[in-house]
Amino acid sequence: MLLLALLGFVFGYMPYFLASVFTIRTFQMKDPENQGVTPATLGLSSEDVTFKARDGVSLSGWWVPAPAAKGTVVLVHGLNRSRVEMVKKVPFLNRLGWNALLFDLRRHGESGGTVRSLGYHERNDVLGATDFARSRLAGPVVAWGISFGGAAATLAAAEDPYITGLVCDSSFRSLRDTARHHLALFRKFAWWLRLVPAWPTSDIAVFWMGRRAGFDPDALDILTAASKLGARPTLFVAGSGDERMPPEIAADLAKAAGPSAKTLVITSEGHGHAYRDGTAAYEAAVTALLDSVAPPSSKGELR
Repeated sequence: MLLLALLGFVFGYMPYFLASVFTIRTFQMKDPENQGVTPATLGLSSEDVTFKARDGVSLSGWWVPAPAAKGTVVLVHGLNRSRVEMVKKVPFLNRLGWNALLFDLRRHGESGGTVRSLGYHERNDVLGATDFARSRLAGPVVAWGISFGGAAATLAAAEDPYITGLVCDSSFRSLRDTARHHLALFRKFAWWLRLVPAWPTSDIAVFWMGRRAGFDPDALDILTAASKLGARPTLFVAGSGDERMPPEIAADLAKAAGPSAKTLVITSEGHGHAYRDGTAAYEAAVTALLDSVAPPSSKGELR
């Protein structure tokens, strides 16, 4: 009886619980570095906006215009964060002459939605943001996402050629790959998690993620999406000490994307801190990408 209870816990309750944490439950990670930061506190004018994802979910964000803008950068935050995670990048983009659109992904911040899917449904949020950006300015749109926001941005770019450039920071290869990797990492945090084998528990959890959030887990494949980007300028970023999304993932994604893709590895510990820890190198790489999308002399056509 005890053995049956243990098997039920390990292969029944735990995968279902983990799937629920990532798809149904919501909480916001503490972000003391960005707490209280808005475009206004950075000296920039902005507009509160709402728009629809391609599948109809209502999204909320900030539109930050640049004078005589060349195009728009859509900024996509990470899991359990909000648009605020990306706000410190906006003054840099504004100086380069690019509008910025920051928004809360579904089931985050002030946006609608009932489930999260680690990038699959969220690609529709990025596509909706692209549509909104193009309604404001008939210029190029570049997507810049971090962590699962980078995954969503890559999936969206693979689907929509109007996304003319991509910055993907600290993404994963696929849902199945990252589920196995993260479950192995989580086993370090508590003794009882060591009772949970990475396989087949991770695959069971992935099954429940798909069921709970209504998507095919195998469609959440960022490597395949990267292979569809063609010749568009693309930058894959990683932190050298990121255990969750190590640099070899960025290298694999760049290889899949082809010769137009570049990789940037910043000396940085933890997950998603590359911009903070290597601002100068990061901004130089993004500047080069934006200049290749819209040369410094070109301007968008205001609508």
